[in-house]
Amino acid sequence: MPVASLAAVVLAVSAARATPAGERAPAPPDAAPRPAALVRVWKGYVDAFVTADGRVMDPKRDGLTTSEGQTYCLVQAVWADDPETFDRVHAWTRTHLQGGDPSALPAWAWGRRPDGSLGPIDPQPASDADQLLAWALLLAARRWGRPALVDEARGVLGRIWAEEVRTLGPHLVLLPGPWAGTADPVLLNPSYFLPFALRDFAAADPSHDWDRLRRDGYTLLEGWMAGGALPPDWVSVDATTGARVDDPPSRPGDRAHGYEAIRLPWALAADAAWNAEPRADALLAPWAVLAARWTETGFLPARMAADGTGLEDYEEPAMMGALLPAWERVAPAAAAALYRTELRPRRQRPGWAGPDDYYAQNWIWFGLALWSGLARPLPQVG
Repeated sequence: MPVASLAAVVLAVSAARATPAGERAPAPPDAAPRPAALVRVWKGYVDAFVTADGRVMDPKRDGLTTSEGQTYCLVQAVWADDPETFDRVHAWTRTHLQGGDPSALPAWAWGRRPDGSLGPIDPQPASDADQLLAWALLLAARRWGRPALVDEARGVLGRIWAEEVRTLGPHLVLLPGPWAGTADPVLLNPSYFLPFALRDFAAADPSHDWDRLRRDGYTLLEGWMAGGALPPDWVSVDATTGARVDDPPSRPGDRAHGYEAIRLPWALAADAAWNAEPRADALLAPWAVLAARWTETGFLPARMAADGTGLEDYEEPAMMGALLPAWERVAPAAAAALYRTELRPRRQRPGWAGPDDYYAQNWIWFGLALWSGLARPLPQVG
């Protein structure tokens, strides 16, 4: 089916499925695992990947700890109603990645250094994890009645705005980290766009224009995904005009839809489900095309060109997890089939992927949590 005609179908389906903000979300699909089952899996994940003092380790990378992994765990702990795990992961993050300063942006990588000692490997922050840290603090404050965490979140938000938000041409953009602000062209990461979190930041921190950052983020995505293109892992833009330019020769693979970009359909599905955002639903159209193609072939390449052409001959389970809630909005039969034929058969301890596959464990769990209704926003903070 041509992209344009399928996009029209997507918009019609999305309008019928939209849930107005503030109303109860629809019941989870019959095919989805129950939330209680996901909480049990979460406990297995903690046992497998989280140390007693609160460090999340990636076995595939020699026990590397990242700010991404720490903040994934914080968000998951809130949804699993596990304040004990939240507290120890939070404490480790603050001590070892934030240098004891609760408002500091966390170093993105911590592990074994060349001299054999353990500590920060790269002090630069990564803005996806920085946002998730602030958002997890807000969620925990609401769920468990801890107002001090709101103040801590506001401190992090002030640093994000000062160090990672920049005006490029007519748009506010979120840099992937402060390091990107000195480059030309500027590298941006579409999958760092978390519109549902930006809405909460606007309520918690009205001193900064998070709503404009969210609106401009949607506008940029619409340009990058024009014609039904899948988003790339990275986008190069002119430092003055903000217009998209060719990637530098040093990053020839950035235009592929791969391990970074697979997170974006999850974020868009969350904003569509929780906030009835029509722009999010419209942007899910390319993944509807992908659902139709998968229904025919039964294969999801781990990396793809913008038109969905496969660039690899293997699959990535993390992509399957992130796609579930997106396909639930635009191709629900494909979502149910993907879980039934690909993910459910992978069930083993501690989750739905290999016991050392930290990235897939996280994104399958995130996808199932949003699909089943366990993942949810909480009432706004003033």
